[in-house]
Amino acid sequence: MRLKTPDNLNEISVIGGGSWATALVKILTENSIHVNWYMRRSEQVRSINRDAINPDYLSFLKLDNTKIFASDQLDEIVTRSKVVLFAVPSAHLDNVCAAIPKEDLAEKFVITAIKGTVGPDNLLPSSYLARFFELKDFQQAMIAGPCHAEEIARNKKTYMTLCSSNETFIGKISNWFASSYMQVKYSPDMVGMEYAAIYKNIVGIVCGMAQGLHYGDNFMAVLVSNAIDELGLLLRAVGAPDARLGSSAYLGDLLVTGYSAHSRNRAFGKYLGQGYSVFEARQLMGMVAEGYFATRGLMATVKSLGLNLPLLQTAYRVLYNHMAAMDEFKLLERNIR
Repeated sequence: MRLKTPDNLNEISVIGGGSWATALVKILTENSIHVNWYMRRSEQVRSINRDAINPDYLSFLKLDNTKIFASDQLDEIVTRSKVVLFAVPSAHLDNVCAAIPKEDLAEKFVITAIKGTVGPDNLLPSSYLARFFELKDFQQAMIAGPCHAEEIARNKKTYMTLCSSNETFIGKISNWFASSYMQVKYSPDMVGMEYAAIYKNIVGIVCGMAQGLHYGDNFMAVLVSNAIDELGLLLRAVGAPDARLGSSAYLGDLLVTGYSAHSRNRAFGKYLGQGYSVFEARQLMGMVAEGYFATRGLMATVKSLGLNLPLLQTAYRVLYNHMAAMDEFKLLERNIR
């Protein structure tokens, strides 16, 4: 039986307490959408309910907590809304899902705001959720595009793409995210955009390593040009339908992750380029760089597809074979054009 898209959507459950989740809650509450917000740490919950501030992420941002119900009880939050948005690091998604009874999502619509592969099979977030909760394609959507949380928090002009095969559902929630500073677009290409979102984080790490190694703008331009070419090869190999690489959700997201000072993946890569070990770089970050986990997952997928992606291989050897970034970049110089 086909699940009907409800007409009276005005509430959402958000799973995750990081900067990206916080920025999304900001947008939603500004549009008078009631948010049921799961945050793992009770200290965060108390701060949101009392002071309307997430003390750990975007702590300068004052939220409208009259439209927020925050709790560290996951089951309570999930059951409160017809729409559930997952905004947790990809490495944590399997543990979060394991704590949710499968029947709790059977009649709901699920949005992912996750940019990494999940589990030992290196699945896309939507694929993992579909398998785990037995969801249909029309029940799922994802958020894509160059959307740094720090800029959303400061009302900087941003373009967001909502992806789903269910255009009716997207039509009903688009105004949840649209505002004077947020332009919302639609795309049916969930697979292509999920892979693009995963790959761009790896590009961010490689660009950061180049910065840490003191390469200049000339080489950075070559690096990003090759990244665009690699992304095209990847999307064609996974069968992404008519991916318009020049659009903001594909190329725009890659560029902002590779160049922006807000990119945590770029910052992580910069530490590696400066000679810090992977362990030291992760400690210095103090937060998750999705590209670290994405590199391992995407590398397995790319091997199965028989693709040769030098930037991805460089990131993998530095992160998981513990090769020196300087040595790997000397090799990379000979393998890109």
